[in-house]
Order: sequence, then structure tokens, then C-alpha cells
Amino acid sequence: MSTRRPKFDGPLNELDYARAIDPLSRYGPAMASFAKGIAWTCGIIAVTTVGSTVLYGRYKNRRPVKIRPEDRVKVGILGTGWGITVQLPQFRKADLQVTAIFSRGQQRARQVAEQNGIKVWFSSAEDLCACGDVDVVSIVTPPYLHCQHFLAALEAGKHVICDKPMAMNGQEAEQMVEAAKQHPDQVAIVDHELRFTPMAQLAREHLQAGQIGQVRWVDVTVTLPAPSGGRKWDWWADETQGGGVVGAVGSHVIDLLRFVLQAEVSGVSAHLKTMASPLPDRADSEIKEATSEDYASVQLTLIPQAAASSGIWGGDHPASPPYQQPTDDRMPEIQAHVTLGLLGKAPSCAQMVIGADAGGAVLNLSTGSLEITNHQKQVVALHRGSGSAFQHGTQLLGVAIQQALGPNADKSALQCAASTADGLAVMYVIDAMRASSRQQGSTVQPKHIEQSAW
Repeated sequence: MSTRRPKFDGPLNELDYARAIDPLSRYGPAMASFAKGIAWTCGIIAVTTVGSTVLYGRYKNRRPVKIRPEDRVKVGILGTGWGITVQLPQFRKADLQVTAIFSRGQQRARQVAEQNGIKVWFSSAEDLCACGDVDVVSIVTPPYLHCQHFLAALEAGKHVICDKPMAMNGQEAEQMVEAAKQHPDQVAIVDHELRFTPMAQLAREHLQAGQIGQVRWVDVTVTLPAPSGGRKWDWWADETQGGGVVGAVGSHVIDLLRFVLQAEVSGVSAHLKTMASPLPDRADSEIKEATSEDYASVQLTLIPQAAASSGIWGGDHPASPPYQQPTDDRMPEIQAHVTLGLLGKAPSCAQMVIGADAGGAVLNLSTGSLEITNHQKQVVALHRGSGSAFQHGTQLLGVAIQQALGPNADKSALQCAASTADGLAVMYVIDAMRASSRQQGSTVQPKHIEQSAW
């Protein structure tokens, strides 16, 4: 068997490589005769195994031409948590230039800047947004500040990446969507970085192609162990600051379901609980009550976006009819169960299992791996992740930002990014979760967004 070296034009990323070796699937029967076959494609190893029809290689993101320093997009980061531990190193790998940092405390801002080689530091978010050495503002502050900082960045003429959850609630998110519409020349996206991973994009493509038939159900489990030394009280434990596992993790799950399945949530039944309370304050060890949820059990009903846009979905007005099950067999409901938890010393687990008529798929949200099998238990698609999907997705988001806002100005690089309308849709589902939990798990229909948001 021979493989031809694929040709590439322009910047390369993991999805380019995965698609490049996808044609190897035509050799599936031949590959299956080998215990292990090795095909070198553009310097990448694609390893095939018995029974596999296609296996996506394990490879690293790279570009053939180094970006000149003067061409790098300049990013200012609001926040010194995720923004420093993940975004800073991953953006730098993507050849973005982090030029400014913000923290509400002057001493903290200066310390972080000096430790990480960042030229400018601010204790005022508005001052960072006004900085002439910043092209893009990345908002990674607690959720109760997102709307305020988002509006300030847009008014200052900056492009914006807003961390999830987009806002405290749907009402705030609506304000942000309207503000983004008033600045059409500025990029305004929500940081759902898993969309950029080969895991998510390849899963979406294969499901859309119907390789395993109609999706019927999804099971998602994300459990996070407590930090060493036990949980402490900080904004994560404070509902008024936007803390809780639903906003921190559930927002990613909702967006990934919408993106991969190309479906909308039409019904929510949720039980949200606060298991660990009271907690010692991280700053002074004072004992405080935790008010945000650290456990969630959620049942979601989803319908394909095609069904939602065809008028089957009920309207927002109280008098409008509720959602009705489509009679077209090609557009049935999808049932999804989601379990989220900060469960003491329990081992971490983050995966999405998809069940369909003619097979299934497993997405490992920790490593970014994907495996799709058919009803004969044959692997039809396999991508081996190379580390944290969240970190790698952040790097690929950075690559897309550079391509979209750098000298090439290729805005299509951000076509898979979560728009403010996508962030609003997620907030509507989170609002419905909270409403359902207050009603002891009764089913609540989220508000829906217009088809143009998709």
C-alpha cells in the first residue's frame, strides 16, 4: 500500500492533518489485514489497527512560517487565574503577543506581570481596554464582571474574547449580544475553546455525515477532584459572583452538545446541590457558607436545529404552543443526561458518550481523544488527543485569532468560534436549569434564539 503526500497551502493545524489522512479510509480492508501498519504522511505517523477503517494520527500543531514579531496580534488579559495559568502560555504558543494584564489588586497585577514578562499591568479594567498596545481583550474575570468588561472593551474599540459563562444570566447576555451588533467590525466571541479541537470538529463532521445513524442519547460526566488541601471559599463558592459547577463546566457541556449535535435544548430538568459547606475563606480562613452548586444532575431534551428553525419550536410568548415532537423520523428528540461535580477526592472524569442507531462515539474531554464505532464494533474514526483538550483548544483558538486579525485578515479562521448568540443560547439553558432546580426538577423550556444566530 502506498500513500501520497498531501499538499498544504497556508497555515497548518491538527484538523488539516486529520482531514489529509482521512482518504486513507479507502484502504481500510487492506489495513485490517495488518496487526499494525505505519503510514508516514507529511511527517506524521498514522497507526492503523485491526478492524479500523480510519485512524486519525497523533500530531502537533505547527505552522511552516514563523510569524514576525511586528505581525503578532496583541492581547490584554483581564484576570490572573485561568488567564495566566492557561491562556498566557497557550496564546504564546500560538504566536500571539500578551502585552498587558489586569488584576483588581495593584500588587497582584504587578507581581504577575513581572513574573511572566508582560510589559504593562493595570488595576483598572477600563485602563487596559484603553491601552493602545492591545488589539484583543480577553475577559477571564469572575462572571459577575463579564458584562461590564465586555461593554468597556467594545466601547474602547477592541476585539473581545469573553470567558464562559458569558454572563450572570440571559438578560445580561442579551445586552452583550446587542452591544456586539453595534460594533460589527470588531470580533466578539465566547471562549468555548473545545470547538477548535479536532475531537469536536471531527465528531461534528462524522455525525453530520450520518456514519452511525441518528443520534438517540448522550451521557456526559464531568467530575473534578478538590484541590490539594481541600476546597476553600472563593468566588467559585459564591452564587452572587457567578460561581458554581454549572457555569464553570456545564456551560462547556451545553455548548459542545449544541456544536457537535447541531441541536438546540428544548427541555431541561435539573437538580443543583451544594454539598460542601461551610468552607474556610481562601484569604483569611474565615468560615463562610457556600451558596453556589458543586453538584448537578441534569436531563436535557434536544432537537436538531433544522427542526427548531422550521417552526416546530414554541415561541417565547406565554401563549405560544409548546414544543411538539416532530413527525419526521429524521428529526427525533435526543435525550442527554449530564452529571457535574466537585466530588472531594474522587478521581477526575470528563467524557461524552453518544449513542446512535448504528454505532456510538466517545469524546474524552480531558485528553481531546475521539473514537467512533459502528454497529459491528468497528472503529470508523479515531483521533488520539495529545493532552488537555481545554489547553490545546485554547492554543488553536489563539492560532485562529492570529489568522483572523493578523496581516492575512482571514476571518474565516473563526467560523467555528462561539458567537455572542451562541453564548446567549447557553445562558438561556443555564437559566432554565436554575429555574427547574428551584421547582424540584420540573421540566422547563429555555428561551430560544433566532435561527440567524446559528
